[in-house]
Amino acid sequence: MMDWTNFSWGPFEGRLLWDILRNLALNGMGAYLVTRLSAVRRALTGSRSRRLDTLVLTLVFGLFSVLGNFLGLPIHGALANTRIVGPIAGGLIGGPLVGAGAGILGGLARCAMGGYTALAALVANVLAGLIGGWVQAGLGYRRITVPVAFLTGVAGELVLKACILTMSKPFDLAWTLEKTIAAPTILANAAAVALFLLVVKDVYREQEKATADARNQALLVQAELQALRAQVNPHFLFNTLATIGALTRVSPDGAREVVKRLSEFLRRSLHRREEQIPLAEELKTVELYLGIEQARFGPRIASRIDVDPALSRALVPVFSVQVLVENAIKHGIGPRPEGGRVEVAAGLEAGRLRIRVQDDGLGLSQERLDRINRREPEAYGEGSGLRNLQRRLELLCGSPAGLTLARAPGGGGTLALLDLPLQEAP
Repeated sequence: MMDWTNFSWGPFEGRLLWDILRNLALNGMGAYLVTRLSAVRRALTGSRSRRLDTLVLTLVFGLFSVLGNFLGLPIHGALANTRIVGPIAGGLIGGPLVGAGAGILGGLARCAMGGYTALAALVANVLAGLIGGWVQAGLGYRRITVPVAFLTGVAGELVLKACILTMSKPFDLAWTLEKTIAAPTILANAAAVALFLLVVKDVYREQEKATADARNQALLVQAELQALRAQVNPHFLFNTLATIGALTRVSPDGAREVVKRLSEFLRRSLHRREEQIPLAEELKTVELYLGIEQARFGPRIASRIDVDPALSRALVPVFSVQVLVENAIKHGIGPRPEGGRVEVAAGLEAGRLRIRVQDDGLGLSQERLDRINRREPEAYGEGSGLRNLQRRLELLCGSPAGLTLARAPGGGGTLALLDLPLQEAP
């Protein structure tokens, strides 16, 4: 079995190589853990405005620098370590104040450990943090690439080497130290800074993508809701106006009632801004719609709403039940000479809100019902409110919320079942 402490490759010899590989792995893990902090996420998005965030970032990257001292390898009376990685990475992410602050913390810990390079390590640690911060201030976080991070790490290490050679006594011992560790520590710590930034950027990109997807979904919901508000069916309006015109001759009071219902229905349809509303509010819109259609069709349309009052505050997507009732009348009951009946019921099943809209109209073939339930676009027809409703349910409520269509019990008509998570309005 290979003895890693005796292995050598170029300037990387024995235990030093093993420590470099171990510290690279630890820095990568540390970088991933850092991305979990809200202060880091705010710094990455440029939204950091709280002084507390600066303090948190300074302490976090300072801790990395402090730990880097203790993970070092004693060589020629000094330490070959990753102390400098914390301040440089902190500067690249949080700016000069964070970089310098982290450098001070790690440098003070190094001074407490003693040794002829202690003072030089403190000065170099602060300067390295400032270098990282100046790069961040000059380029901005988004323009800092992995090669830039690597070169910044190299610059910080060169400053460290210069400080040790000019400030440490005796010079001969400092020179011997740097001849041994200069090449491996410059490359290793610069690589650690680059790896740190690579991990942080990769996680940040995933978070940014998830945020963008959520934002796009929200915009899609808004767009579809706006389209739904704007698509008040012109046939519905024309038919309602024709009904009002006919009623003015035979029942002025009836005409006034329809005008009142239509006005309230349009107000609710065009001016509502919420994406989800209490079930009681949605049912009020349904009652207005049914009242208008019953004035038009007369006794050909019957209706019944059976909902437990305890569910009145349960939240449902706006227009969800109204669309199903409209669909039942438009495609199921309206074309049927003898008319029919539409019923709305709601209850709790297994802790979820289940809303049923059932009609005894013409109904749909089982094949078409299956295609609609599979979300096949061609199964709906042009401008289908059902398709829009299904998409809004997926975006607003997520899986397993949804809409399922089936043949109504008894063989005639259609049953629409809304399955929603139970949420209540405040």
